[in-house]
Amino acid sequence: MNQEKLKEIIKKSQRKFLIEKNEQMTHISRNLISFLSNESDEDYEALYQFYHRVKGTAGTLELDGISSAAEEVETLLLNEKDRLASHPDYFSALIKGTGSLLFRIEQQLSEVLISAGDVTVPEGSKKHTKSSGTILVVDDDVSMLAFLEDLLKDQGYEVLVTHSGNDALEYMKNEKIDLALIDIVMPEKSGFDIYEEIVQMKTDTTIIFLTGLNIKEVRYEALRTGAETIYQKPVDPNELLAHINGTFKKRQITKQQQNLDELTGVFTRKHFVHRFEQEKERFIRNGDVFSVAFTDLDHFKAINDTHGHLYGDRVLIEFVKTIKRNMDDKCEVFRFGGDEFLILLPQTSGVEAKTVIDDIRLDLLSNVFYTSDDKVDLTLSFSSGIAEFKNKSQTKTTLLEAADKALYIAKEKGKNRVILQSETLRVAKNKILVVDDEQLLTNIIKTRLGYLGYDVDYAKDGQEALDRLSQRAYDLVLLDIMLPKVTGIEVLKKIKGVSLNAEPKIIMISGKHSEASVMESLKLGADDFFEKPFSLDVLEHKIKKILTT
Repeated sequence: MNQEKLKEIIKKSQRKFLIEKNEQMTHISRNLISFLSNESDEDYEALYQFYHRVKGTAGTLELDGISSAAEEVETLLLNEKDRLASHPDYFSALIKGTGSLLFRIEQQLSEVLISAGDVTVPEGSKKHTKSSGTILVVDDDVSMLAFLEDLLKDQGYEVLVTHSGNDALEYMKNEKIDLALIDIVMPEKSGFDIYEEIVQMKTDTTIIFLTGLNIKEVRYEALRTGAETIYQKPVDPNELLAHINGTFKKRQITKQQQNLDELTGVFTRKHFVHRFEQEKERFIRNGDVFSVAFTDLDHFKAINDTHGHLYGDRVLIEFVKTIKRNMDDKCEVFRFGGDEFLILLPQTSGVEAKTVIDDIRLDLLSNVFYTSDDKVDLTLSFSSGIAEFKNKSQTKTTLLEAADKALYIAKEKGKNRVILQSETLRVAKNKILVVDDEQLLTNIIKTRLGYLGYDVDYAKDGQEALDRLSQRAYDLVLLDIMLPKVTGIEVLKKIKGVSLNAEPKIIMISGKHSEASVMESLKLGADDFFEKPFSLDVLEHKIKKILTT
């Protein structure tokens, strides 16, 4: 799904959620007072359900602070139910927890309502179009600032300068700073004070101290804090540049190592973001089209389950070798997760890419893989979907979604095939039933799945779900465990115990972590289990996997 569109949906849903929960807090406060006075089960249940739903939905809507606050109260209600009203500490914790949640909701709601665009960045932060990295220079000597700025810009760095400690911290909050040169003696805040606050930000910025003080104790203190080094003024420009350039080289090597998948040696998913932007720039500059191919090994889960994960790892390594054997040097491979890989084919049309990927597929089919005891031989295959970048309005997300949809069609058509985005293949929409009494969360799931081409229905309780299942055949049911009228577990039992038009796949959803619930659901025949809050991207990936298995 287009990430900008998703952000728009989430933002809109956040507003609705916050307004709704803010209004409900008045009623919940009454329930809380009533429960602490009378300890009625009805009030307890109302409280528990409220915090339970807030935790799950807030987390999915990226309101993590609210989700955490609700989870704390929910845990207290679960663990100390019988002592909440009588024990002063639990009594106090329940009231404080509710107050904290109300405060967070009101605070977040205010931010949403008054939100007016991007954070203002201090003057002087104008970016250059290209740079080798970003360096912040903090010094109360204006002449030194001007000198270092010119020196570093000449090396291709983007340079931000300030004589204020407070402004320096603002830069650190709002900019991605790779390295900071900080003078120790400053009027508002010392360099050590600035460094302490930077540490609290948990950034990976490299810190180099500058000082005019020729005191050993200052040098020792600078190194004890964790700074890269300390330079005594006057600074030797050549030495300083050599040190800075060497630091950036080390960062680049480390980054490259982090961008490689440990098992297969191919690039990671994260690195594709950078490569996509480079290829897009080349397309805009020269008109060079490029293509991407999603590849997914067929029946890989069965291989893992039957022969073990170590053998599965061996299969992945051999799969990558087969891919590389059939590619030229300009092509690159990225591991997107599990057995799913993305191949980037620069200066290659979709039709040309299909020929390359099909050659890889045929090569893989021609090889026989033996198990560790050499008693079983396996023939491997994969499915692939290809998309071509040929319009500058395309984004990384839309390109990957097009390839992913083509891969999905390849799986639907029987696996072991390569499908091009432009090939006009019509596939019947999978029908999904979402069963959850939290309507805001359900609306987000419906919107996301509808955008992806699924036919989605909704049921707000267990009985309505059973009615819909008796009237229509579904391919998949997303089933919340805690439902009014008929619980999700009871619905699951009835689905598995009666003859329906077609037996759907089942994914159970719960906002309460319980091993017993997970085991019971899987024993009853559920295909998977999700705990709220969950990522919509992960849910989407799981649905595709389950529907194509």
